[in-house]
Amino acid sequence: MAWSNVIIRSTAALLLALVTGCSGDGLVDISGTVTFAGESLTEGGISFHPLVDTLAPEGGQISSGVFQLRCQPGRYRVEIYASRPKVGAVELTPGMTPTEHFIPARYNARSSLEVDVSEEGPNRFSFELEAKSDGSTNSVNNK
Repeated sequence: MAWSNVIIRSTAALLLALVTGCSGDGLVDISGTVTFAGESLTEGGISFHPLVDTLAPEGGQISSGVFQLRCQPGRYRVEIYASRPKVGAVELTPGMTPTEHFIPARYNARSSLEVDVSEEGPNRFSFELEAKSDGSTNSVNNK
């Protein structure tokens, strides 16, 4: 009899989790857009670094100016990276075109971009990066 109670309770807990949509991982969806100098960033990478030690960093790809990933709710510093073929560079390895990082450091290594990821959402962010490297403006919109 004791085993049948365990099976019934376990099945009920599993069904409740499925019905309520509880994934148990604590992650929420994040999405958004990235523009650089007024145009969608063709491709690159984006990472969310937590401002508290209890959360893990998360990252994803930017494709055609759009990104999607999942992370835990909290406050994050955002880093955005992208590279492009380096004009006039000599190909040292056949088939490997030299590249350069063209996003200013104020959007990656020295980023001051910060966002709040909430449990309720919608967690849609728009990053409008400027080509100027003087550090004058950072723009983040939460839609």
